[in-house]
Amino acid sequence: MAKPVNIGLHSFRTKSAAKEYIRATRDRYPIDGVKIEGPDEYFLHALLALHPEASDKIGSGIRHFTVETDPEFRRTRHFMVHRTDGSSTDFSFNACIDGRIERADRLESLRRAVEDQIIAFRDEIFSSGLPVVCPVDRSLLSPTTCHIDHAFPATFLILVETWLRSEAMRIEDIQITPPQDNQVVAYMTDSGQINSWTTFHQANATLRAVSPRSNLTAPKKQQG
Repeated sequence: MAKPVNIGLHSFRTKSAAKEYIRATRDRYPIDGVKIEGPDEYFLHALLALHPEASDKIGSGIRHFTVETDPEFRRTRHFMVHRTDGSSTDFSFNACIDGRIERADRLESLRRAVEDQIIAFRDEIFSSGLPVVCPVDRSLLSPTTCHIDHAFPATFLILVETWLRSEAMRIEDIQITPPQDNQVVAYMTDSGQINSWTTFHQANATLRAVSPRSNLTAPKKQQG
């Protein structure tokens, strides 16, 4: 049975319902830097209190909240807490609802470690100027909206599991950055692990460009 989620005065039947409400709250602020006030501000105070690193996120105290676009990749938007000492940091609403998930952090660090390979592949397939078509739904792709995934059967998770076995490692052994201000995702920190993983990925990954719809709706066994 689904466990209700309570955030301040709000009660949600499921985690999914809570996250849907939080996304709707975020999307009411399409312009970066707008100060969040009123009921939404009170709600965010209660939400941040649930974060597994709430004391670090709050720091000297909360002055106000905003919504900001990820400065590195410009694709995601997240809540920012601005502190009374003038500093600020982002916080993940998923972490507030789910708690910190170590496995997810390490998988994301592995993805980020091969980001340059993903970008290079994308740039290469669009460099000729010829149309690029999604192999799943046959829609026309663009470099700014397409998704680059790992073709089945060598999905991303399969590659990770194979690499870990080859190194006699568990995913918990991957060294990543500790939580810190304005760190949207974790990154690998061990140079030996980084070199081993990126070399393995370069040699074994089969990348392809697909439409966002195809990437999100393809059967799980085909997703990368």
